[in-house]
Amino acid sequence: MLAIAPAPTTLEGWMRDYPFLPGLLFAAACLVILLLVALPRFASWRRGRGRPVLDPIQVEELLMGPGALVVDLRSAEAFRAGHIRGSLHVPIEDLPTRFARPDPNARRALVLVDDTDELSHRSFDLLTARGFSWLYVMKGGMRAWRRAQRPLAK
Repeated sequence: MLAIAPAPTTLEGWMRDYPFLPGLLFAAACLVILLLVALPRFASWRRGRGRPVLDPIQVEELLMGPGALVVDLRSAEAFRAGHIRGSLHVPIEDLPTRFARPDPNARRALVLVDDTDELSHRSFDLLTARGFSWLYVMKGGMRAWRRAQRPLAK
């Protein structure tokens, strides 16, 4: 008959019988932290597939060059708390009325910005359906702008 050893009852007993357990717990904790950090960026990457997206540094370079119009889709409170210098505040609710159709004489690119880029991608679909062509989405939104330590205007 096969004898089954009793389970260890003390911490020393667990460590003696299962020496790999601390390493396994550490690896599991690292995996959880990695997922918590990577999932928001993965979601932003998935939304941006097949669309013209710019990171904060590229947006800043575009603003220094021939010019672009940054359209900030956030709430008034978030806009007042800090925004990209020279950006146009158009709350997401007002976007369909403010951008009914493209101006044929306008030659500036539009860069759509919100907190995370989720609203920007939805707005991108709306504006391309209305005929706008020079559109970009800032990848990661204002969170990415702050993370890249770019300047904010108030």
